[in-house]
Amino acid sequence: MTMGTSRLLIRLTLVTTALVMAWVSPGRLEAQTASKKSSQTRNFFAQTGAPWTIEAQTLRYDALQRLYQAEGKVHITSENKSIRADWARVDLEKQEVQLAGSVRIQYGSDWLTGDKVIWHLDTETGWVDGGTVYFSENGFYISGKNITKRGPDRYHVSRGTLTTCDPASPDWSIAFADLDVTVDGLGWAKHGSFRFGKLPVFYLPFALFPVNKERQSGLLMPTLGSSNLHGLYLEVPFYWAWRQDMDWTFYANAMEKRGLMLGAEYRVHHAALGEGVWFLNFLEDQADPDDLRARGYPFQEKDRYWLRARHTVDLPHQMKMFLDLDLVSDRNFLKEFQSGSVSQSATNRAFRQVSQREILNDQTITARESSLYVLRRWESGVASMDIRYWNQLDRKLDETTVQQVPYLRASVTPSSLGLGSTYYTLDASAVHYWRPQGDTGLRTDVFPALAYPIHWFPYLAVEPSLGLRSTLYQVDMSEKNNTTFQSRWVPEARLSASTRLERVYRPSNTLAVQHVIRPDFQYVFIPDIDQEDLPLFDDLDRIGRQDTVLYGFSSFLTTKKTHTPPGQDPQAVYKEWARLGVHQAYLLDEPIPKPPIETQPGKRFSDILMSLDLTPERYLNLSYDVTYSPYQGRTNIHDLSLWLNSHRGDRAHVTYRYRQDMAVDEIIGDIHVQVRPTLSLYALYDYSFDKHETFKQSYGVHYRHGCWGLRLSYREEAEEKEVSLALVLVGLGQIGGVLAQDGLVSMTSNP
Repeated sequence: MTMGTSRLLIRLTLVTTALVMAWVSPGRLEAQTASKKSSQTRNFFAQTGAPWTIEAQTLRYDALQRLYQAEGKVHITSENKSIRADWARVDLEKQEVQLAGSVRIQYGSDWLTGDKVIWHLDTETGWVDGGTVYFSENGFYISGKNITKRGPDRYHVSRGTLTTCDPASPDWSIAFADLDVTVDGLGWAKHGSFRFGKLPVFYLPFALFPVNKERQSGLLMPTLGSSNLHGLYLEVPFYWAWRQDMDWTFYANAMEKRGLMLGAEYRVHHAALGEGVWFLNFLEDQADPDDLRARGYPFQEKDRYWLRARHTVDLPHQMKMFLDLDLVSDRNFLKEFQSGSVSQSATNRAFRQVSQREILNDQTITARESSLYVLRRWESGVASMDIRYWNQLDRKLDETTVQQVPYLRASVTPSSLGLGSTYYTLDASAVHYWRPQGDTGLRTDVFPALAYPIHWFPYLAVEPSLGLRSTLYQVDMSEKNNTTFQSRWVPEARLSASTRLERVYRPSNTLAVQHVIRPDFQYVFIPDIDQEDLPLFDDLDRIGRQDTVLYGFSSFLTTKKTHTPPGQDPQAVYKEWARLGVHQAYLLDEPIPKPPIETQPGKRFSDILMSLDLTPERYLNLSYDVTYSPYQGRTNIHDLSLWLNSHRGDRAHVTYRYRQDMAVDEIIGDIHVQVRPTLSLYALYDYSFDKHETFKQSYGVHYRHGCWGLRLSYREEAEEKEVSLALVLVGLGQIGGVLAQDGLVSMTSNP
């Protein structure tokens, strides 16, 4: 028997076996593989090369034509690929499937439906009559009279609609004559119309939108509005996915009264270059100076800008660098531009995402702070370099503002000296102060200290310590045009003592509560050193005398909850529920320039300081500081911060500040109430009791209905009043940039 004859007999045997199995068991059959090599694409219709399984109520096989014909609940599967229909014909020679009746092709979470479908299993291309494609990654439904899959990731759709709503009855959609879609790319629609329900709102000769699983470049939704300062305006953002670890968002804001403001937002998340976000806005201001002056904003200058950034980089040798930038052209820029991508609120939202370091200075602060901070930690200490620059917007003070370039610090944590229980600490710094006009100089400061802790366990802990501060100055005198060298020596002695009382309560087998009371005492002595002839750059240049006793107690409540996961050992979770501190200072000699706690002039006993922190559960967080004067019989300081939230998403925050000597009596409250899963209300109120004035107030409602939402808000601050209405369309424009994280399409007006 020849080799060719043997192969023919083997093939006939396989075909005969398949025919017998088809008649004996028509319910399930393992088909011959219809796959070739994998296409190696990322498309969800990419081929795996695994065999297919076909199942139907009736299943027949034509051996001569190599055709399967299936009827009734047809189900063809291969790994995570599934094809369902009422009728199917599988051509193994062409690797083609013809499908009819309730066709659904699903690969992973993405699917395609249609009335009639011709599908190629090898190339995973095909044609669909009256179908819908669903992209699960971004929630797009694309329906059309005809859908042609032209390649691993390319579709063409005729006479259809696009939406993220239920495609059967969408609340909004884009209808089109022709649409070309690239998965992980863009959709390009021609002759379209934007619709609410079935009502066309406006015509779109063409539309470009992202259908991406990963970041993709493209236009984001614009912002439309009106303002009494800017007139009509339109801000259009463009997102550029430059690299996998870097992207840009460019902004063009055309304002009727101000001209064209250009902006750029740069984000980076790179292993070597670090993580950060940078913003730059520039405007050649065309405003009418008289109009600005009438509204309380005197014209500053024609070229206006704001550069701000937060950047963090891991450096070699376990060092870390933090860069904070805040450079603005003039004192009114942040006051005049408080909405859109240029606003401080939008900037801080972006900064919180990458660093949790917001711009703390509000729009009224004229000294804008920028810094470059490098930190190195090790087991027994820390070292840092800090370059700090103040952008002084009060031009009269610009030339005399002192800059720290740089400020070097090093600290050694308590370390054993090798002599019994004695240990030492060290704080050292060197700083160069510079300014265009006025005295400049260099200061070095070294403060070593020795301590000898004594423990009479478990009743009492006593720790005496002694330190000596040495400070050297090199001052360049601007008026005398010469350089002087000065120094000072400041000794410091401390004696601290504390004890600890505790008790554990066990209300149940899984809960234990530890209550700790820690009375403490501290004596501090610093002699009176004449420092009047020394330069004054910052607070460290004036070390005030101290002859003070500080005493009080701290109390803690800590819980221990034990739970046992199935099949595991018991696990304990510790949480501090409450912390209370009460302290007072007594001045053994007076006057003391800077007592540790606020003290009335001519008195020995300071105010009583109480600090309370409550965090019993994740729904409550309370922090409260208050001082009480025993001589005046009143409280002088109140600082209250209260956070409340619920599992539904409700949240409230109240901040109250009171200063008797500074005439500050202010409350700030904001609340967000989730009325229904689709409806939420929010409000913010900033009120001064002493001035009987509302600094800021805003109210709003947010309605979310499946694939779209509306936000209506009102804001009033100083003389500015703004009403805004924002329409949110889920799936359009929500990539990159601060605008994409806000309202998307918005219409605003200032009465």
